[in-house]
Amino acid sequence: MQSPPSDLDDARRRVAAAELVAVASNHLTDDLYSHLEFSDLVAVKNLLKKFFSAQPWSAEDAERLDMFLRRNVDEPVGWFEHDLGAGLTLLHGFDQGTYRLWATGGSDDEASIFDRVFSGPVQPEATPNPRHVRFVIGGDPAPGVWFRRGDDLDDERVATLLEDADITDVLVAGDFVAIGLRRAAMWKDRLDDLVATVTELFWTPERIVADLDGPTRDELVAGQTGGALHLLDPDDPASRATLETAAASDDPRQRRMAVATLAQSADEGFAMATLRSAYSDPSRIVRRTVIDVAVDLESEQARNLLEQALADEDDWIRWKAVKGISELGLSTSAAAVTALADDRDFQVRFEVAAALRG
Repeated sequence: MQSPPSDLDDARRRVAAAELVAVASNHLTDDLYSHLEFSDLVAVKNLLKKFFSAQPWSAEDAERLDMFLRRNVDEPVGWFEHDLGAGLTLLHGFDQGTYRLWATGGSDDEASIFDRVFSGPVQPEATPNPRHVRFVIGGDPAPGVWFRRGDDLDDERVATLLEDADITDVLVAGDFVAIGLRRAAMWKDRLDDLVATVTELFWTPERIVADLDGPTRDELVAGQTGGALHLLDPDDPASRATLETAAASDDPRQRRMAVATLAQSADEGFAMATLRSAYSDPSRIVRRTVIDVAVDLESEQARNLLEQALADEDDWIRWKAVKGISELGLSTSAAAVTALADDRDFQVRFEVAAALRG
């Protein structure tokens, strides 16, 4: 019997970080997973999402995956190895009748996208949260205002940014703009064009860039820059504690920022538990943020929460929930979505019609 690669856990994480999960999934489907019964697809998909992540992969997880493959594949034989790119290799198949899924290779030594000189007046900076970048635009420091889709946008510059499907949120402060993307790996391809966009929208020659460093991780965690909660890493223990405290704040603006950031955790179970709890918040802006983030997760685990949101009193939340369910696939939600065909809001009715057509 073969032994798993010594770098299995690092390689699993690297596959996700390199955005090669889709490539790996295509190989798995072509080799063996096309034999899976429809009733097992969701469970297997969730196991694969856990495997290709920084989450722990236990012996029990491996045994469950083995069970699904053995009961769906007529002849439990065959071993497959695929080059995924970025120095990573996918290995899977049956080893003495037991299904194994492994990964190996890759490196964490790639140069940072910030390790170069930016010649323009706007300077991008990394933050503790890898999905967010801080763009220093100059000017006097001042408290920031955070925006997500579903907000009443009174800033045309922010509205322009949020038209970009990759952008999840924007914070505008006196001397910087912070932008969040759906996935951290997107920054490799998006940083240069967003530097140009931020420069065009926010920078003017009158701005003077102060000779000050941005907030450190310790300052952020200590809460010295409360408007920058979304720049924290939700999987760092100290940062998570700060975010959980903010999620219980009396200020709904703080609560929604904290909830949205906690839901970016690599631990999908924790992220979904955070969203389910926060959806009971009395504030509409918090509930809107919850549903917006749930849709961004593109996870089957969000389906029940989105179905619950179909009955929300807020038109935007119902519309967003229908859109999110449509993107997951109607499946078991078809009846609940169909029930909104005569909704009082035109956008909801339009989205329902589009979902039922497609």
